[in-house]
Amino acid sequence: MSLTKPLKFPAPDASPLDVDDIRKRLGQRIRRQREKKGYSQDVLAELSGLNRSYIGALERGEHNPGINNIMRVAEGLDIGIDQLFAKMPPDNKKPQATRINPCPSARRAKIDQQQFLQLLQQCAADRPDLVIIYLERFGITFVD
Repeated sequence: MSLTKPLKFPAPDASPLDVDDIRKRLGQRIRRQREKKGYSQDVLAELSGLNRSYIGALERGEHNPGINNIMRVAEGLDIGIDQLFAKMPPDNKKPQATRINPCPSARRAKIDQQQFLQLLQQCAADRPDLVIIYLERFGITFVD
């Protein structure tokens, strides 16, 4: 089967990016979205079901993430995956997070007080870092 007309692709508007540049830009976008939401890396890791060190490596452009992990990060940030790939304005300033916003599902959460206290005691004994992550997730801000 032959084509009667050759296929024409639009000319790129800039020089093509290499894989390292794409990873770094994706990482910058993840970091900006996370900071915009006021989430720590721990909170984003918890919301996306990924490891905190993996989130940090993604933000630094050190990993080549698969589509499943990109989708998990977007869901954790409560944004569409397209927002991680849309054009970003050239802005070298880091956004300043002023407060930690609770995750969208936190506004609807209803839990039994007794069960919560038991869980809190267990986490405080076994994993005190998780107590901080969950409190941040529900909008608590810690000061040093």
